[in-house]
Amino acid sequence: MSAFITNLTSKIGLLITKTVYYSKVSAEVAKQVYIKEGLAPPTTTEFQSVFRKLYKEAIELTSKPKEALVLLKNVTGKDLIKYSAYGIQLAGLYNLGEIIGRRKIVGYNHYDHE
Repeated sequence: MSAFITNLTSKIGLLITKTVYYSKVSAEVAKQVYIKEGLAPPTTTEFQSVFRKLYKEAIELTSKPKEALVLLKNVTGKDLIKYSAYGIQLAGLYNLGEIIGRRKIVGYNHYDHE
């Protein structure tokens, strides 16, 4: 039994070492791509212009409900699949953030006041 545990421990250690190595390599490659492509986070004015446009379109659609219904009727099956996939990805990212914030996979700490 001792040999099995030793073997398992060495395999796990090797797996952790490889994981750390490839994580660092991936981060370095991502950093190089970020620099070479000249990527940067959006500016405040870009955020404002996007949200102003979305707000304007939302107001127009609420003031003309018949046009909104026409838009909804023109949605195809492929569009539904695409937007459902986007929604699932957003939900997954949200849940990942929750897991990281809680530092555990399920549930929050309960502080009972007794």
